[in-house]
Amino acid sequence: MSALVTEAIVTAQLKAMGCEAFDIGVLRQNGLMLLREYWTEQRILAAVPWLKHENARGAHIFMRPHGEHALSLLDDLTTEAVGIMLASGFEPAVLVETSPHNFQAWLNHGKVLNRELSTRVAKALASQFGGDPSSADWRHFGRLAGFTNQKPGRRLDNGLAPFVRLKSSTGLIYRQAGELVKAAAKSASIADDEGRQYSHRATTGRSNVRPLADFHADPRYGGDLHRADMAWADYATSHGLSAAEIEREIFNARDLSKKGGRRRQNAYAERTALKALAAVRPIHP
Repeated sequence: MSALVTEAIVTAQLKAMGCEAFDIGVLRQNGLMLLREYWTEQRILAAVPWLKHENARGAHIFMRPHGEHALSLLDDLTTEAVGIMLASGFEPAVLVETSPHNFQAWLNHGKVLNRELSTRVAKALASQFGGDPSSADWRHFGRLAGFTNQKPGRRLDNGLAPFVRLKSSTGLIYRQAGELVKAAAKSASIADDEGRQYSHRATTGRSNVRPLADFHADPRYGGDLHRADMAWADYATSHGLSAAEIEREIFNARDLSKKGGRRRQNAYAERTALKALAAVRPIHP
């Protein structure tokens, strides 16, 4: 696929998502995630040659809206599930075929949702339409169309990696948006609580998961809290916690001010979570 065709596809997807800026994730075969934050559409288009080069070397090309946004990602959808969504008033603003008969859909709620409500809505949508629940949170990465899906299990019969195809890019708000968001907000009692964060207990309340504080106090790490954070992230991933849950726990468990401002602290927590997740399995099908 030529660079001009790729740029046209990328432009159509980004415009339909309607975000001011995006984060780009380039996941290399060695598990290293290169994260580029707050890239505008123009900056992403300028980077298409670099992204194509990384993709040709086996890297996965991911994207997501930067910061809080009005979208939810549904991952690992079947053709049948997409048909049901369209017929029942849940029309995707963007529909991407990540490999033959396997889809990701971005739904536009018509307004920006706070982090907790966005995650709850994403989980409700995944449950309703059979999407991957581990990908249902407010800031999960989806694939950027116009590049190839380098996951080995998604290879075509001829051995080639399939292109990630942009099937539709209407940018429209789905018909059931108001009702779904209202129901999710009511069930969580958070309609008027836009700034609330998940508590430590909400993050680590699973009875089979040890808290991060246990790792910070473990003499094996000799007071090296970075090593302890990474060890806990690996442990938490193996016990089923999502990247968002791991990131929240790392961010809230100790004072990260020495790493810089809030943005740098968030970036540290996110890098640690993504590194742990990538060591166990690829982020998306």
